[in-house]
Amino acid sequence: MRLADLLHSTRAVVADRTRAALTLLGIIIGTGSIVLLASLLAGGEEALLRASQQAVEADLIQVHPAEVSVKDRRRTRRDLSRDDARALAGSRALGGASALSESARPTEARAGRKKKRVTLVSAAPAAPALYDLELAAGRFLGEADLAGRRRVCVVGHEVWAELFGGPPARAAQAEPVHMTADGHVWTVVGVLKDRPTLGSTDDTNIWNRKVLVPETTYDALYAPAHRTDRIYVRQDPLAAFRSPLAALRGVIDATLLRRHHGVKNFKIEDKDSHAQEALVLDIIKMLLLSTGVVALIVGGINIMNIMLVTVTERTREIGVRRAVGASPRAILLQFLCEAAAVSLLGGALGVLSGVGLSWLAGALLAQVVGRWAFHVELWSIALGLGLSATIGVVFGFYPAYRAARLDPIEALRAE
Repeated sequence: MRLADLLHSTRAVVADRTRAALTLLGIIIGTGSIVLLASLLAGGEEALLRASQQAVEADLIQVHPAEVSVKDRRRTRRDLSRDDARALAGSRALGGASALSESARPTEARAGRKKKRVTLVSAAPAAPALYDLELAAGRFLGEADLAGRRRVCVVGHEVWAELFGGPPARAAQAEPVHMTADGHVWTVVGVLKDRPTLGSTDDTNIWNRKVLVPETTYDALYAPAHRTDRIYVRQDPLAAFRSPLAALRGVIDATLLRRHHGVKNFKIEDKDSHAQEALVLDIIKMLLLSTGVVALIVGGINIMNIMLVTVTERTREIGVRRAVGASPRAILLQFLCEAAAVSLLGGALGVLSGVGLSWLAGALLAQVVGRWAFHVELWSIALGLGLSATIGVVFGFYPAYRAARLDPIEALRAE
């Protein structure tokens, strides 16, 4: 069947605009909801990661200290330390992976008569990339700060607001701003952008209530043995194509075991360690996307109904086609193609509607929850169009079969 003939016959199906709109409505809603939900889920997942108070990216491996038996504690005195992080960063076996250590301690910060509970965190110049941090004013810690063991710090948004007040730009002025923590005076050189949490909490282990200091200064004052609370290892993007994250995890495990004399007094976590959480998210995605599939099925029922009406209205046309030599198979294919074309038209309109609503919803959510990335998932467009065409073929088969089974003589007698 030629494309021109298909378009001409499809026009007969959608000739009545009201009837056509009602027929396509279910397909448009179904396909549009798939695109919309996929976009919102992707944007929501990214927003949750951004609002997270920890580094939780998929290409990141975390190493934490772990408890061991008394017998194993006697075998080694080595705890997880910055030397381990340096050894991992310099290991050729890790294929260019970067490693960064972190230590933290809760304390109280003071500025004049004002005070606030905070968490003091050791940091290095690579910390902003690791934690996805942005500065509201000032600068971040540099190599010179680490080399000189300077008592400088970068404070969270809430720490600045409650201890100093006023615009954060004061931290970038020539006149230094000082605060006291644990009996030591720190010069504030930068202020982090506001990073709100989802919900309220009194915990100081959130970025708005953290104070970042050079890791060398932190060790000199609080951790002379260079012990660390965690080590982050980020896989090199180029190496990710050659070896999976599990292989990197095995290299980290072997390297640390060798350094700790075979005692596994550490715990390695990566995205595979949170498989249960990922499974819950996948189930939620499936349940939400299934609503779009249900709407598509409802749209398929509407298409079957309109195609049955169309077959009745075009009975004489079917008889004429049979009389001039069209086979039942050709009639079947004609009506199947018409049903698929009508359904695909609804799918295309649904995709456009879904993309538009995704953009609008993203703009509104950005006003409510802050930064919200607009995503269009290509797989959702392909899924929506593929399902809409499939629905058209499946639900259009019975009307097409009825058209192909019509007796040509009886069909010619129809008015």
